[in-house]
Amino acid sequence: MPSDLALDLRNLSREYYALMDNRSAYVNKLQGELRMVFPQFLKIFSKITTNTALTLLENYTSPESFLNAPKAEIIDSIRATARFGLTYAEKKYNAIIQAANDANTFGYSVSSNFKLIRLYIKHIRRFDEDVDSILSDMHELVASNESTTFVKQIHLVESFKGAGFLSAVSLMAEIGNFSAFRSPKQLFAYFGLDPAVKQSGNFEGSKIQMSKRGSRIARRVIHTMALISIGRNRNGSAKNPVLLDYYLLKCQSKPKMVALGAVMHKVCNMVFAILRDEKEFEIITPEDHQMNYLKARCDSAA
Repeated sequence: MPSDLALDLRNLSREYYALMDNRSAYVNKLQGELRMVFPQFLKIFSKITTNTALTLLENYTSPESFLNAPKAEIIDSIRATARFGLTYAEKKYNAIIQAANDANTFGYSVSSNFKLIRLYIKHIRRFDEDVDSILSDMHELVASNESTTFVKQIHLVESFKGAGFLSAVSLMAEIGNFSAFRSPKQLFAYFGLDPAVKQSGNFEGSKIQMSKRGSRIARRVIHTMALISIGRNRNGSAKNPVLLDYYLLKCQSKPKMVALGAVMHKVCNMVFAILRDEKEFEIITPEDHQMNYLKARCDSAA
């Protein structure tokens, strides 16, 4: 059985992802309303959910309100919610005014559209508060149990390049008691990453897919870790050269999603090795891995 700490973190992490999914639904609704009534506003900020964008929409909402508001008032609002200075605020103000003028030509609205925009922002704000509260509780639980084996395992997973605090906590919370797993294949099956073929009566399909019978949250975390691992840093260097090379090699003969699934298996295998050996993650080339394996066999035989 998982410890009480593991169960507490599991409950919190699952609720975190549930809240984030609901938040995403309202973000999509907000974007849908803006595409109808204020389409060019979506292009002004990197994300519509930035504090500056949401605050402006809360205060003014409609294109007409932006056009009628004093310039200094809007600029002050931008400067109060953004980290940048006057030049940035003026640039954004000009873009907003241009977008508001364009909305008279390209947009169409009725009064209910603006009511829904404010309602969706209210929901997004509330979800943000709840998510922050859950993350704070997770940090407190981990910090207050640093001496436990479970928290030490969280830090081991966190050493993997591509796993942050949330990913490490969520993954370990889904694993629960790692001692229950004797091989990577058991972990694959528990996560639902093992292959499965659909069968019905005498029919047996030929298409192999992930069984997806295990923890949905764990698969989500492994998927995120795999995506980050095959990504690149800002300077163009690979975050994990070994996994990136493996992914690119698979892409030569397999569709991208199949190649990504293979990387997910590799990531799961690495997580198992980290927890089994109780050692922090270290990037090792296949050649070095083979040498270490042969050396270990020779040592055990001697």
